[in-house]
Amino acid sequence: MKQIKGSFKIVCAAFLLLFALPLQGLAESKGIQERDSILQQMDSVEISLLTVGPGNEVWSLYGHTAIRFQNHLNGTDVAINYGSFTFDQPFFALRFVFGLTDYEMAIVPMKAFMQEYTAEKRWVVQQDLNLTRLEKQQIANALQQNSLPQNVTYRYNFFYDNCTTRAYNIITNNLNGILDNSDNQWNNESYRKMTHQWTVNHRWTRFGNDLLLGIKADFPTKKEASLFLPDSTRKCFNQMFLTDEGTQKKRKLVKDEKWLIHPFKKNLDLSVSSFLSPSIVLGSLFVFILLLSLLQWKARRKVQGFMAVDALLLFITGIAGVILLLMVFSQHPTVRVNLQILLLNPLSLLFLFPVIKAESKKKAHGYWKVLAGCLLLFLLGGIWQTYAEGMYFVALSLLIRCLTNIRYEK
Repeated sequence: MKQIKGSFKIVCAAFLLLFALPLQGLAESKGIQERDSILQQMDSVEISLLTVGPGNEVWSLYGHTAIRFQNHLNGTDVAINYGSFTFDQPFFALRFVFGLTDYEMAIVPMKAFMQEYTAEKRWVVQQDLNLTRLEKQQIANALQQNSLPQNVTYRYNFFYDNCTTRAYNIITNNLNGILDNSDNQWNNESYRKMTHQWTVNHRWTRFGNDLLLGIKADFPTKKEASLFLPDSTRKCFNQMFLTDEGTQKKRKLVKDEKWLIHPFKKNLDLSVSSFLSPSIVLGSLFVFILLLSLLQWKARRKVQGFMAVDALLLFITGIAGVILLLMVFSQHPTVRVNLQILLLNPLSLLFLFPVIKAESKKKAHGYWKVLAGCLLLFLLGGIWQTYAEGMYFVALSLLIRCLTNIRYEK
C-alpha cells in the first residue's frame, strides 16, 4: 500500500493514449493479417511483477506490489499499482476499520517509482514474466480497462481485495493454459499468524491488530489466502508453471528474478517504545493492581481510594469494549466475532456509575460477579482465539478487583 500521488490521473491518461489506439485497432480489426501485426507488437512489451519490501509506516509494514509495463518500441516504462489512497478522505481511519475505504489504481513512471522507494530505503524485486504475445495483449487490455475513470476506484479489503490480490488476479486471470503451483507445502496458517511475520519488530502495531482481529483470524486457511501478502505472492509466482492444454508443454511463469533495490541495513530501534512492550506496560499494571489489592485485603475494609482505580479500569475497558462491539458491523469478516469483548466489556461503561455509587456507600455492586464470570469465559476462550499481547495481565487485574469487591460484599 502507498499514499496516492496527486498526478497519477495525468499518468493514467498518458497510459491510455499510449495503448488505447493499438488495442482498439486489435478489437476492431477483422483481418487476420492486421491482428497478427498488432500481436507482433507485443514482442516489444515486457510485463513484470514488482514486490516492495516493508516500510516504517504502519500501512507499509507488509510491503507493496505493482506491475511493471514496458514497451521498448515507444519507450514507455510505467509501474501500475492498486494501493493508492489519501488520508484526505472524510473519516479515513474510521472507514478503514469498518472496511469502507476506497483505494485507487495508480500509474507512475518507473523512474519516479524507483526514486520513491530508494528514498524510503525499501527493497524492490522484479520478476519478469514468461508470457505469450496473446497473454501480454490480454493483460494490457485488462490494465487499460482498469484505468478508465469508472473502474479506477475499488473497495479495499486488507485480506481479500488489496493491492497485491489485484495485481495477482490481473495477471493470472489473463493467462492461457493450466496454472499449476509446484509447491504443495502449506501449514494451514491463520491470517493472524501470517500478519505476525511482518510485525515482529512492531509489537504495538501487532497489539492493535490483534485487539481488533477476532476468532476467525485464527482459523486455518488454504494457501491461496496468503496471497494478500506481497512477498507471499512473489514466492508463489516463482513456483508457478503454465501447461498448454493442446501440446501439454510446461513453462515457468517467471523467467527471471532480480533485485532493483537491494535490502538496506536496518538501524536498531533504540526508542522508548521498543522497550516498553505491551507485556511490560500491562504486566506493570497487573503488579500495581495486585499490590494495592493486597493492601486492601490486609486492611480488611473498603478503602475509598480504590474507587478511582476501579473507575479507571471500568472506564478504559468499557470504551474499548464499545469499539469491539461496533466491529460487529464491519465489512471485515475477521473482526466481527471477538472473544476479547468478554474482557473489554461494553457493560463496564454502562455499570460504571452504579458501581462507583455502591462503593461510595461501602458496598459492592452485583456487576462485579457478572464481570468475573465474563473474565473466566475470556480465559477459557484463549483455547480458540489468540489474544493481543498482555491482555491476560488486564484480565487478571480485573479479576483481582472483582474478587476483592465480592469479598467485601460478603
